[in-house]
Amino acid sequence: MQALIGASVLGFAAILLLFSFGAVEQNEYGLVYNWITKLIDDKVYHGGTHFIGFWNNFIRFPAIVQTVEFSQRVGFKNLNMPLHTRTKEGLALHLSIAFQYKLQPDHIPELYTMTNVDYESVYIRIARDELLEAASEYEAPQYWVSRHEIGEHMKRLVSAKLKETYAELWGLQLLQIELPDRYEDSITITQVQQQIARTRGQEQVAATIRADTGVMNADFSRKIQVVKAQADANYTVTTQVAKAKASMRKLKVEGQALAYIKGRLNLSPGGIVKYQEYNSYLQMPNATFVANLNGALPLMNGIGGRAPLGSFLQRADKHKVERDPSALSGEAPSGENPRLGRTTQTHREPVKPLRVGSSSDQGSWNFFHAPETQSLQ
Repeated sequence: MQALIGASVLGFAAILLLFSFGAVEQNEYGLVYNWITKLIDDKVYHGGTHFIGFWNNFIRFPAIVQTVEFSQRVGFKNLNMPLHTRTKEGLALHLSIAFQYKLQPDHIPELYTMTNVDYESVYIRIARDELLEAASEYEAPQYWVSRHEIGEHMKRLVSAKLKETYAELWGLQLLQIELPDRYEDSITITQVQQQIARTRGQEQVAATIRADTGVMNADFSRKIQVVKAQADANYTVTTQVAKAKASMRKLKVEGQALAYIKGRLNLSPGGIVKYQEYNSYLQMPNATFVANLNGALPLMNGIGGRAPLGSFLQRADKHKVERDPSALSGEAPSGENPRLGRTTQTHREPVKPLRVGSSSDQGSWNFFHAPETQSLQ
């Protein structure tokens, strides 16, 4: 019998020990409540299993952010009807608002003393009063142009009241603002007109900028043209000066050369002129002319449409012609050219007669084409 009683006592003690442990989830806070004395402990427990005694249990509070919403959105918990009030000028106003709060863990015992576990209904009432009071302070147009400022004002009011009841406001959102349809239409038209006016203003600014840019571009182009013109002018002046100096030096050297030739060959003024004339012929590319030959006459017409190069008339039995040097100067000795000395013109190719004619006083004459390759000795 005693053994049975001892076993029963041990079993009962084990059961009491088992019921002396309590658990709190990681997303919860817990207060120890004595169901015998109806009192709570000031210590706040967080997630885990704790020994609290079988005569106690936990009263749990959320440790995460909670959301309250005043709207007609379907399927959302803690749903409350939108707020109905009037604007400052008396127009009907319907607001859909949501806010988030989090309990202050250090003040959960005071919150339990104040509200027991019905704290959220208290927060809803506080938020509704503050939101309605703030909404009535604004006129209808301000809800279009100052929506962010109105939301911040409401957030400050609700946050201050929630702190008095041991909670922190994490956020507040103005979900929907409804005004009378007629007024909303007029506001929409007004806003559209204002947007158009601002667009026109920006277009004018853009046009002004483009015009200023065009003026700047034209000014830069003008400066570029001036610089180019100055550069061209400097180039032209420098080039012409260089050419003039080169010509002057060339004339000086030519004058010295002519003076040397005149003295060396003992030329008369007429001979110098002839020398310069023949020298000019020499400088001309592909130049042809009729030499001063006895009995030769120049021909200006061509045969078959082709002007002969170096054509002349001479007697048929002449194949070698000795140029008369007296053409240059009457003072020059016979057979001496002032420039070339005694020269003999030799045709490397046979002279081919092209046409035969007659002359009453000079006998028979042939027309010859002088070959282009000639040798001057």
